[in-house]
Amino acid sequence: MKNSMVLEIIKKELRDVIRDKKTLLMMIVIPILLYPLIFGVLMTMEDSMMNVEPSRINKIGLTFQPDAVLDGILDKAGIQKTIGTEEELKRKFENGELDVYLTSAASTFTIYYTQQNTNGIMAMRLASKLLESYKTEMQAQILAENGLEPEEFFEIFTIKEIDLSEKDYFSETMLGIVPTFILMTATLTAVFAAIDMTAGEKERGTLETLLTFPLKNGDIIYGKFFATSICTVISSVVGFISMYGVLYVLSGKLASFRTMELLSAKSFVFALIVFALYSMLISALAIMIASKARSFKEAQNAAQPLAFISLIPMFITMMGTKLSASLALVPFINVYLLLNDIISNSADLQHFAITAISNLVFMLIVLKAVAKLYRSDKILFS
Repeated sequence: MKNSMVLEIIKKELRDVIRDKKTLLMMIVIPILLYPLIFGVLMTMEDSMMNVEPSRINKIGLTFQPDAVLDGILDKAGIQKTIGTEEELKRKFENGELDVYLTSAASTFTIYYTQQNTNGIMAMRLASKLLESYKTEMQAQILAENGLEPEEFFEIFTIKEIDLSEKDYFSETMLGIVPTFILMTATLTAVFAAIDMTAGEKERGTLETLLTFPLKNGDIIYGKFFATSICTVISSVVGFISMYGVLYVLSGKLASFRTMELLSAKSFVFALIVFALYSMLISALAIMIASKARSFKEAQNAAQPLAFISLIPMFITMMGTKLSASLALVPFINVYLLLNDIISNSADLQHFAITAISNLVFMLIVLKAVAKLYRSDKILFS
């Protein structure tokens, strides 16, 4: 009988969620459309900046007449050079006619560029590389004029560069952002659903009607908890599949993502379990916070810190923090770091087990606190 009552409450709450456009938008539409769209645009822009064509940044201005050596280097690189005064070049640069411009004074070359332009940094690096080539040519000429072999000075040793990284740094950075979008969406879904099921019912007056039925407070609590968790799990899984789908599509189009590994069956199962655990924990927290509120608006204000908390792990990850046995005990952080490992197919079973157990323990503690709140009629009608 008890299980059937909880099931009926779950059905009733899910029907209310389906009718609520805001919660439905956060649960389904945003994970499927908005976040993948933003994520895809960001990755495409970043990849285009990192793999810019040299022909797009070849307009360089000079305030001096280049000698034969520099002129040859510029021509070989396909540079479209413009010679003029510094004022003229600055004006053309501001109008977008030049990518960079150079001045020369007392054997010092100065490169003028801007980071506000998408290709500004790349143009500056190109100009710097060309000037390095010019310096090397001039040094070789001076040595040859003095009867010395340039190779004896320049070829003292040879430098080789071997990249031992198994994955592209840019793609790894982008993959690390995925959990932020998913967990933030899941958190907001839990908050919207929990507020509607608690403070929203108080304002609508449907909570009093619910209490006229032969139900225990425990049935109400668990019904609302599982209904919120179901909404949050759906949001998490939908967001994960849609965003991972974007990554999979881009892996065939962007050079930075061609080394991306597909998610293994084990990692996919781990991800689903982690989403379920996080959804239950965040749902319990959202219900506890929303239950204390006297109105819908008050509940929204009180639940805002949850959204910010879900962003904290991202900054920890940016510092290069990796999941350890001790961090696996810390809520929010453990889920975020574990998801990073899962997406890269490197999740550790021990860390997974510790994270799962710690989230279950915290969830039970929060639910116990919620049950204590609901034992009092005061909290129901405050």
